[in-house]
Amino acid sequence: MRAINGLNTIIKGLIRSYSQIFFSSEYSLAIFLLLITFIDFSIGIAGLVSALVATLTSYLIKLDRETTAKGLYGFNALLVGFGLGFYYDISITLLLLAAIAGFFTLLVNITLQGVLGKYYLPYLSLPFVLSMWLVLSATWQLTSTEINQSSVYLLNRIFDVGGFNFIDIHDWWLNHVKSNFINGYFISLGSIFFQFNVLAGVLVALILMAYSRIAFSLSVIGYSVAYIAYLTFGLDLTTLGYSYIGFNFILSAIAIGGYYYIPSTASYWWAVAITPVIAMVTIGLAIIFKTLGLPILSLPFNIVVLMFIYSMRFRMSVSGLREVMVQEGKPELNLYSYQSFAKRFPNYGWIRIRLPFYGVWTVNQGHHGNYTHKGEWAHAWDFIVLDSDGKQFKSDGHLQTDYYCYGKNVIAPADGEVVEVDDGVDDNPVGEININKNWGNTVIIKHAAGLYSKLSHLRKGSITVKVGDKVKFGTKVGEVGNSGRSAYPHLHFQIQATEYIGSKTIKYPLSSYIVNDTELKTFDYPATDQNVCNIESDPLLNSMLNFKPGKLISWEVQHENITENFTWEVGITYLNKLFIKCNKTNSKAFFELDDVYFYFTHFEGSKKSLLYKFYLAAYRIPLTYFEGIKVADSIPANKWFGGIALYLHDFIAPFIQLLQAEYRVKVTRIGSEFDIEGFRFETTVEGRFLNRTVLTERFDLEIRANGKVEIIQEQNNTLAKCEL
Repeated sequence: MRAINGLNTIIKGLIRSYSQIFFSSEYSLAIFLLLITFIDFSIGIAGLVSALVATLTSYLIKLDRETTAKGLYGFNALLVGFGLGFYYDISITLLLLAAIAGFFTLLVNITLQGVLGKYYLPYLSLPFVLSMWLVLSATWQLTSTEINQSSVYLLNRIFDVGGFNFIDIHDWWLNHVKSNFINGYFISLGSIFFQFNVLAGVLVALILMAYSRIAFSLSVIGYSVAYIAYLTFGLDLTTLGYSYIGFNFILSAIAIGGYYYIPSTASYWWAVAITPVIAMVTIGLAIIFKTLGLPILSLPFNIVVLMFIYSMRFRMSVSGLREVMVQEGKPELNLYSYQSFAKRFPNYGWIRIRLPFYGVWTVNQGHHGNYTHKGEWAHAWDFIVLDSDGKQFKSDGHLQTDYYCYGKNVIAPADGEVVEVDDGVDDNPVGEININKNWGNTVIIKHAAGLYSKLSHLRKGSITVKVGDKVKFGTKVGEVGNSGRSAYPHLHFQIQATEYIGSKTIKYPLSSYIVNDTELKTFDYPATDQNVCNIESDPLLNSMLNFKPGKLISWEVQHENITENFTWEVGITYLNKLFIKCNKTNSKAFFELDDVYFYFTHFEGSKKSLLYKFYLAAYRIPLTYFEGIKVADSIPANKWFGGIALYLHDFIAPFIQLLQAEYRVKVTRIGSEFDIEGFRFETTVEGRFLNRTVLTERFDLEIRANGKVEIIQEQNNTLAKCEL
């Protein structure tokens, strides 16, 4: 089994080395590119040998298996092999040189990975450039190699690829396409693989457009701007295509516009802006390296892109141009995932601060209140407890103990450390205030650098913590009193940036709460007169959906009198990302579980699989329940749409979103409040074009207390059952 897994890793890494030239790990792209490189057999075989040696060596010396399998240790060696095959004809000497160069390039690759990795920078194709220079300098001294003359016999190579049909196409192209711009673009694309002919360029362009519309459009933009720059500078335009120069602009545009940064108007603008800079660098380097007799290869691309990425790390604001944090290997995937993530989790990474009490309380004064929440202290809340008649006290309200909130427990709203405690201030008689000790008895908790919560007007002697204590959410810190500037018992709660009593407030949302027993809020601000409470997870939902790594889930699916069985397994990545994997289709759905929801974050694999249906049906499930609870969310466009609609949409997706997918779920309880049998989730997914619904799918998901789960897909009447 270990040998099979090792062989699988090596094969994956070897094939993906080809697609990594376009920053991708996709097999279909890699296989087509591999075939193109054999237009010139010498180039194709030398590249293959060099990449194989680098990939095999990376496996044998036990480098990271995932990095090896992605082709990241092979693509630079592949380029070196291409270069050797371009310069020298096929021979035993060439194959030996390709093998040696592959091993050496891997060493350079690892070294630059370590050096540049300290600054979180990619090594791009720098290993190729450095290795190619050294290998070329060495081979010029050899006498057992012959110069590759295949470029002289271009028609023979075209015939070998496609016979007389390709010869006819080639002749038609020569007779009808005279544009230096068009021919230069295609030759530049082909030259990425050391294939200096229009045929290779056209094939690469077609494959690139089929793989990624964004990458294709950026390749055109990068070359076009370079062409204009060369015209403006009065330079020789033929050097764009008939040398190692043209592809620098293409790769740079793809890298900046769609791979290292989220495709957007800003990324496209920067791809345009950086191109004249690369042109200037290219001109300067060409003069310098001419004296050394060495080609500049992809050096301009490497220098400028690395400098750009490094410089952007010093920005004080990341608005506009956003760096890709989780690389999915394709501009469209980076774009759609980011758009969905930004919409779904606008407060991702924020500290989860919740209400500082249990039970239902009422906001007596919210932000910018009518009484004391003004100016620098505007972003605060006052909370009280009301009875069913809307009164906050019993009897005549003359005594502190008449107030329902008086003496109630006050809890830490989030994990943190107590940094300030002020106790010993007497509670005021109702109707009187203490202006000398404005905040009364107070506890301040530090949750993160520059993020503190303050709980004030506490009852004298009720504070249970001291400075330096570590607290968790829910830890009792005191009780509601009437100390300080407080005419009647209530709890004052605010978020601030410093640890001092009297600090001004900051506007910071509460992570989750329920309003008026009818609405679930996340990262929002309770408003005056709202009845609010913390969310309490339902034990049944929390236990049923709390999937642990290693858990196996067996499904029985019934559709049109056909019964199939599927097995899922819960796994976890080295980055602690949980996922469910379908062993039959090899599909994966990544998920998370917090104090409010079970939700999916990503899906990869077959859209015909049961796992995809579960991904849609349980896209975001609340872990709490109240009558009439509903949840809405958005699904990435590429996870719902497909075919020609998505293909065409990809061209404009960086600038405008015409396709949208919306998710809604209605939750109902099965059984009574005192005898809960389970929950039913009625899910609707709508695909919209220009805000008009064009595609709808509905699911019923039932989770029962006895562990049984059912999914019904209404459209094709599919029923799936399992026991958790």
